[in-house]
Amino acid sequence: MGLTLYPRPPDEYAEIRRQLAAIGNNINQIARKANAGFATKEDVRELKFLMRTIEAKMAELVKQ
Repeated sequence: MGLTLYPRPPDEYAEIRRQLAAIGNNINQIARKANAGFATKEDVRELKFLMRTIEAKMAELVKQ
């Protein structure tokens, strides 16, 4: 039929994707606040923390 079959990803991927989606939502909220001119230094610190968290999750995915 011309289809390429791929192995099913590990179940852990679903949990990591869910966590990344939640982090992405938090980042979008901070970005909205920043674009409106209301971001604080704490918001920027949280944004940096969230970005490091994403990097760690992505590194975890690569290792699997």
